[in-house]
Amino acid sequence: MLGVSNYEPSFFSDSNKFRVEFASRLRKIVGKNIKKFWVMWDKRENEFFPDGPIVLEIEGDQYEFCASELDKFSLTINNIDLNKNLNWYGMGDELPLIWKENGKEELKNYLNRQIEEINILTYNFVTETISDIKQHENIGKKSNTGFMLHGIEFVLKEESQSDEKNFFSVFNALDQNGITNIEISQNDQIRRIPISI
Repeated sequence: MLGVSNYEPSFFSDSNKFRVEFASRLRKIVGKNIKKFWVMWDKRENEFFPDGPIVLEIEGDQYEFCASELDKFSLTINNIDLNKNLNWYGMGDELPLIWKENGKEELKNYLNRQIEEINILTYNFVTETISDIKQHENIGKKSNTGFMLHGIEFVLKEESQSDEKNFFSVFNALDQNGITNIEISQNDQIRRIPISI
């Protein structure tokens, strides 16, 4: 799946079920370091390919994250063989993909820093009606999805009191995989579930 031989993501949409499934395993890596990470890389465009999983190496194990749709997020462990060629749904050389080690330059400086906390991220999508020909009274009304599973946040040891980029997060970037070193915030739409609870 997703161009990866023998890879079967295990998608969750319920953050509580995700926590029950993985909290015990994730607690064991608090205090450890992210050693390396891999992203899918489009060789032709020479850029990150965000539809593929993101792999983190922690304590010799691969933590493989993948987002789908708006509310699905997967974690598998040691399921992906990074030495095998990628083939995006039979496209072959039309979409030449490779695994690129530490493939996001802005995140390299955040490797080998101690993980102090791990949070499950949830997101409440809020929409506002801007046009309604039949029912004008609906204009301006807001609706929301409720807090959906959005991703995972590793809070890293700060290097100084002014260090605001002490994060390593993998999240759902609207049916793609996002990865960042900045704290994810969106008004009141993000909630964090600490795995230590």
